[in-house]
Amino acid sequence: MLFPKSRMRFTTSYQGKDEPEGWIVLDLTGAELEGVGKLYLSMEDIAKLKKGGDTAADRLNQARSLLGGTIDEE
Repeated sequence: MLFPKSRMRFTTSYQGKDEPEGWIVLDLTGAELEGVGKLYLSMEDIAKLKKGGDTAADRLNQARSLLGGTIDEE
């Protein structure tokens, strides 16, 4: 099974840990995986996701900016 790019993302934080190398998140919500033995992920797609950065952190910074906060606030 080729995993759809639209259901993959890159993040640099997971379970309270921050790592610049990050993690690839596969969204399996609603996926019918019965009978699937293997998932194939394109290394090119993974590189593009990683190059695009952590979208969750970007969304958090955007929300803070819209609410009048600064990006450095934690």
